[in-house]
Amino acid sequence: MPAPTPPPPGTPPESSALPTLDDDVPADVPSVPLSQAERAARALADGRREVEPFEIQLLTDALDYRATLRTVAAAFVPRFADWGFIHLVDEAGIPRRVKVAHADPAKADLAAKFRSVAPGPGWATLTAQSIRDGAPRLVRDVSEEVLRWAAHDERHLAALQALAPHSMLVLPLQARDRIIGGVTLMRAAQPARFAEDDLVAAQKLTVPAALALDNARSIAAERFARDRAAESADVERHARIEAERALVGLKRLQALVISLSAPLLPEAVGRLVFDNGLAALGAKTGTLALAVGDGEEELSIAYAYGWPKELLEQWRTFRVDAHSLVAEAYRTRAPLWIESFEALSQVYPSVVELPRARGEQAWAAVPLLADGRAVGALGLGFGQARRLDDSERELVLALAAMAAQAVARAAARGR
Repeated sequence: MPAPTPPPPGTPPESSALPTLDDDVPADVPSVPLSQAERAARALADGRREVEPFEIQLLTDALDYRATLRTVAAAFVPRFADWGFIHLVDEAGIPRRVKVAHADPAKADLAAKFRSVAPGPGWATLTAQSIRDGAPRLVRDVSEEVLRWAAHDERHLAALQALAPHSMLVLPLQARDRIIGGVTLMRAAQPARFAEDDLVAAQKLTVPAALALDNARSIAAERFARDRAAESADVERHARIEAERALVGLKRLQALVISLSAPLLPEAVGRLVFDNGLAALGAKTGTLALAVGDGEEELSIAYAYGWPKELLEQWRTFRVDAHSLVAEAYRTRAPLWIESFEALSQVYPSVVELPRARGEQAWAAVPLLADGRAVGALGLGFGQARRLDDSERELVLALAAMAAQAVARAAARGR
């Protein structure tokens, strides 16, 4: 059976024969009107029986920038060259390499090495020159002198030498009367050198390729702009909600201050402080304990929520040296912030039984200080490990101070 006739130069590969490609795609791409899909659709509507597979694939990929880059790269590599590099001009007018294609998967490490050498804004490479003047370059024989002339610096030269090209073709990408980038093709493993017919065939592919890339960049830019606008709207909406929440919290605190200035029983003080202030913290349990007795050696729970009934009855009154965080805060006159059960076990191992019985995992215990003395303490227990931030701790301390003053005023009236 005779060997199949190889396809002529310039015939695009089937879409399944994709090379190994780089996915480093810039997000900040310029915006231009879409026309590639309309152009291909019109060609089909005009009764053209055969549309090049390359154009059909570009029409399919028109909405996906990365897919369009892969399709364009696959049109040149491996059919035309062993290596292909696609550069696109960014908004600042600087050519940026956005795709590296290579025919041999075993060359992935070498591709990565070359990919790490990103072109700079002042590079006078063949690609940059072709983009500037819009003229293609055909270098049939790439010698060491040519590589040194084409390289920008020693690092770039080393990368080019590692590729070991013997022939090179550079083509500008023109879309809508402007140059948007360029394609650089290199042959190393293929023995044949680039010739004029390769140049002509490759140039034919650059026309739909440039249009497709320009359109895909436009769509990507529009999508990016929409996403940024939606993100900004979400941020503004969140900020507005937070501001409204803060305002509601401030009004609630103002109302709480007014309520606590009235003569109140200790239970009413606790209900106001917890239900109208500390409830925002989402604590599982809350406790307001006040000092009782002449020697103030005991604490009595004036208000509590979230406790098992039997446990609350057992702890209704307890000594100030009891194994309790509330008692500890009262004795030390210092706030306690415990973020996890592990931390509680390490710092206060003697008090773990009561929190375990209430099913708590984090705690805050704050003394009630009025006129330089402790009149009690309040405690919060959380159902999961958590750390109160600075604003939350300030809220607990502020409400504890309000509760202490209210309790002290009630005690003064009672006397």
